[in-house]
Amino acid sequence: MTGAKSAPVLSSTGSVPREVLMRRYAQDFAAPSACLPFLKVPDIVHMGLNKLEPQAWITSCPTLPHYLNSKTAAYHRLGEKVYAQLPESLPAQRELAELLFRHLVQDHSGYVCTSGGTLSWRGDSGQLHWPGVESALASTSPLRHAGCWIADDVCLLLPGEGGYRLVAAYLAAPSYWRLEEKIGRPLNQIHAPVPGFQHKLAGQMARFFDHLKPEYPVWRSNWSVVDSPALLQRGEGTVSLQEAEGAGSEQSLYLRIERQSLRRLPDTGAVVFTIRVMTNPLEDLLAIEGGLSALAAAVAQMSPEEGRYKSLAPLLPSLQHFFSCHLEVPSA
Repeated sequence: MTGAKSAPVLSSTGSVPREVLMRRYAQDFAAPSACLPFLKVPDIVHMGLNKLEPQAWITSCPTLPHYLNSKTAAYHRLGEKVYAQLPESLPAQRELAELLFRHLVQDHSGYVCTSGGTLSWRGDSGQLHWPGVESALASTSPLRHAGCWIADDVCLLLPGEGGYRLVAAYLAAPSYWRLEEKIGRPLNQIHAPVPGFQHKLAGQMARFFDHLKPEYPVWRSNWSVVDSPALLQRGEGTVSLQEAEGAGSEQSLYLRIERQSLRRLPDTGAVVFTIRVMTNPLEDLLAIEGGLSALAAAVAQMSPEEGRYKSLAPLLPSLQHFFSCHLEVPSA
């Protein structure tokens, strides 16, 4: 596992102010890279693919120590429910570790490979150190080691009978799904709970995976509204912010954004799926012109099935109250 020196890494419990806890995984809405998908496409079920320069594959993360704390704590607590792999995934895991290592060292100013082969990261929130790529390649779970270098969750898919299957994943920030129920399954089964998937996206997704080229990665995003900024959201039994981080009892709403990338590995042909989860207090959206009204419109056009799929249905009364307090025309 990784270690942190010059420890800026904060414990998840204790006397950390609630305001700090709320913003550990927040994105800067004013940054050029800000990701607010509902501003352009309000639909819940859509591919929404965008071209991605290989140099921008993984986005920088100024609060990486907090993500790493959350990721390693989730693994220590839940084990195979957070990290799982099938034996046939090992060649792809090794290829991914090498590619990711080169990308971080070459394309990210915060990462440095030392003369001894270790990997270091330095940012405003502290400094981190890892054994490096050779250690990852020599391990029995290269993806678990390489997954600790970045804030993103990482999934690996390989073609097989019935389509592309999920063969390895480090999933510490799921949005209401469970790795132990998905590992080894093909995409059409994994996405079966998505409302309208078979009708709208199944064929389109199959064609996309068949034609994805190593030199042309893509990215997409999606959103939801939740009542906790915690990254780990497995659905029933999810630990609340109040229980996990000692915060107050009042309910708050958070905009939860996923920035996802898809990239094919040239040698093994595996597809790498990365997921960066970012959560902001919903009040942050008030600073974006038209932001809250766009979210209200997207919520208004959701079907009941889509609201249940996103686990948003129980929060709708609170969300509509928020809209009515901050919009001139309350959402229907």
